[in-house]
Amino acid sequence: MFLENIKKTIQNYHMIEKGDKIIVGVSGGADSIALLAVLCALQKEYDINIEAVHIHHGLRGEEADRDALFVKQICKEWCVPCHVLEFDIAKEAREKGIGLEEMGRICRYNTFYDIAGKNGKIAVAHHQNDQAETVLFNLCRGTGLTGLCGMTPVRGNIIRPFLFVSRKEIEYFLSKKNICYCQDSTNEQNHYTRNKIRLSVLPFLENEINDKAIKHIASAASILSEEETFLEELAEKALHKMIVSKQQKKIALDINLLLSENVVMRRRIFRKAFCLIDDSLQDLSYIHIQQIEQLLHKQTGKRLSLPLKRSVLIEYNNILFSLEDEVKSTKFCYKLLPEKAIYIKEIGKFVELSFNAYKKQEKRLTIYTRVFDYDKIKGDISCRTRQQGDSIAIGNGHQKKLKDFLIDAKIARQKRDKLLLFAVGKQILWIPGYRISSDFTANETTKNKLWISVWEGEKNERTY
Repeated sequence: MFLENIKKTIQNYHMIEKGDKIIVGVSGGADSIALLAVLCALQKEYDINIEAVHIHHGLRGEEADRDALFVKQICKEWCVPCHVLEFDIAKEAREKGIGLEEMGRICRYNTFYDIAGKNGKIAVAHHQNDQAETVLFNLCRGTGLTGLCGMTPVRGNIIRPFLFVSRKEIEYFLSKKNICYCQDSTNEQNHYTRNKIRLSVLPFLENEINDKAIKHIASAASILSEEETFLEELAEKALHKMIVSKQQKKIALDINLLLSENVVMRRRIFRKAFCLIDDSLQDLSYIHIQQIEQLLHKQTGKRLSLPLKRSVLIEYNNILFSLEDEVKSTKFCYKLLPEKAIYIKEIGKFVELSFNAYKKQEKRLTIYTRVFDYDKIKGDISCRTRQQGDSIAIGNGHQKKLKDFLIDAKIARQKRDKLLLFAVGKQILWIPGYRISSDFTANETTKNKLWISVWEGEKNERTY
């Protein structure tokens, strides 16, 4: 019956396919030895290649040596290739400033991944009791729906065939098969939070509340996991509909579309937006998600700084999620001469003044070209970023401060200092993509026309 239940889990969650390479994490304890025994029993049926991996953490002295030797011997007896690796977990934990449990977990899984390779699968022996323990641990620590789902049967190339059987069932299976296993004395110590839940909380719930408490908690986690998957799919679809722009380290979403969603869905969308640029939600808590929600209702230019160099910014009708880089100056100023192309390294573009632009235009892909009345230009033309005191003629003899023009044009604040401008002194001739000064435009009476061109290119590119 036990074996049939495991096979049902494997089939329901498509954990194993014929010919798979399965790496089994084997500590020597009851759970992992039972898992190794079950997979060996199914080896011929599934035509799988099994390898055991044992990690010696360097923490328990002779007891740890005993466990490593036991795993080697039983693997030899069962004809299973065995990898035994030793780490100084205490030292590595001190160096990285993290706890022993977390450091041990990192070393174990890094080793599993290395040995499994790209196509191998990693089988771990988490069972129903571990699931209940995980759910309670997350609940007490503070979590949302995701944490209440506990562990999933399959996560990437990690499989958990025992997730729906109890510790008692595992021990009964081993007893019936006369299979020995090791006892880890640290599992009986109340030094670790998880041990306290395992040794005190879960037994109390079973003995004093409901004898099926563990099974019910694990069952609830399974139900919540299905609902979580459904909600995540909805959030994914909603997110992609509201993406305005996406770059490597930033993504802009339409605020109006966001506000049309329920707040529950918005919270998921916020997290998914960061995942698209960061692949991680580390240190991003519910409090931060609430702060993003509040930011949605604030005016343009408002910014929220979050852990690990994350930031959120309101940009008119959009909300921008980004990873902040070191601030680098993008200011530049180049004096231009006719018929001489100049490469602007700060923006990766060429600019050129020319009296015969049409002849050259055929030989390159020009992003922008505009024509001006050269006789109206009194002074040197420069290509630069904005400066204090800049203004632009907007027609009918009216001048407008450049700052006011950029605000009215709804150009985001962080873009304003990077804008490419052509100017004579403090007078702006042209803002490519936005505006030409009315004071310098060419018309039918213009005698001397000057073309200004801007195009993409590399510094060593040939110019014509």
